[in-house]
Amino acid sequence: MKKHLLIFSFIALCSVAAISQPQQLIAVDHAAGGSEFFTRLDSAIVHAANRDNIYLPGITMSIGTQIINKRVQIYGSGINPDSALSSGRTILTGNLRFVTGADSGFIQGVFVDGSIIFGTDAVNQNVGYYSISRCVLNSLSLSYANNNTTTSNFLIRESIIRNVGGGGYSHAVFNNNIFESPLYYFNGAIFSNNIFLTTVKVLEGNITNSTFSNNIFAGNCLASNGCTDNNFYNNLIKGGFLQFYNPNLGYCDVNYSPNGNGSIAGNIENVPANLIYQNQTGGAFVFQQNYHLVPASPGKNAGTDGTDVGIYGGPLPFKDGSLPVNPHYRLRMVSGTTTAAGQLPVHFKVIAQDH
Repeated sequence: MKKHLLIFSFIALCSVAAISQPQQLIAVDHAAGGSEFFTRLDSAIVHAANRDNIYLPGITMSIGTQIINKRVQIYGSGINPDSALSSGRTILTGNLRFVTGADSGFIQGVFVDGSIIFGTDAVNQNVGYYSISRCVLNSLSLSYANNNTTTSNFLIRESIIRNVGGGGYSHAVFNNNIFESPLYYFNGAIFSNNIFLTTVKVLEGNITNSTFSNNIFAGNCLASNGCTDNNFYNNLIKGGFLQFYNPNLGYCDVNYSPNGNGSIAGNIENVPANLIYQNQTGGAFVFQQNYHLVPASPGKNAGTDGTDVGIYGGPLPFKDGSLPVNPHYRLRMVSGTTTAAGQLPVHFKVIAQDH
């Protein structure tokens, strides 16, 4: 099916006061009807109700630590400095802590220069069915403490994740993300069509009963102590063979297999760097690099579903530009002079996203 982007372009005459700072406002679109506008995130959260939409502007906001106990949908303006050039990126400096009551909410299009954490203690961390997409996360923890989670059924996709801990988490699904660091404390999780840029052990500790399929691993030493009964299907391993860390020797050993009842099948091993990405170097994500596979890559159409391995495969491939689903400002032009009536000509071009 051919997809279309609807482009709305309009020119208006506005008073200078009307447009001086509109991009600074946080909009709360109430499910019951009507909208309110705020300059601070804590005020927006206090006045929001369950099922409300919160729209964040393309600015950097210092938020301290915000505790959210409501089912709200949070939209930023985007994380990519190129695609969000006109609107600006939404950058939150501080922490978001989702607690009981935040079930079935989601956040999209936000750069969290801090942490997203679920719960502040064992009582209020019971959050389920939460979704995170097209975000940059400096740190993500699905529990307030390792191996102590009661959260459940999360979906995290199309995001750049620098540090992550599962808290012993079950039923987490990670699709089409880019990870910069090893994983800790997951049980029964699913990792599909991700990119793992770390060259140290990908499964650093206590990963059990989880499934890894159609991913790309920059390092070939996959698992450390406490990692067992995991499944590895159709993953691409750069420059080496799938191996496990042998604690008795202190290094990865191709002859050591502590995987218990886990299955290993269909993996594409020892792939040279020039047969993976179109433009990628280093162990950190860079927006200007190109993570599409080269045409000759053995990862093309090699996933368990017949699509590419990596972030551009699977049922919902990574969206270039990482724009959120809400309409996006492609162009915003403000005249340098006012009219004789004191009005300021402005020109906006808004694109409605198809997904």
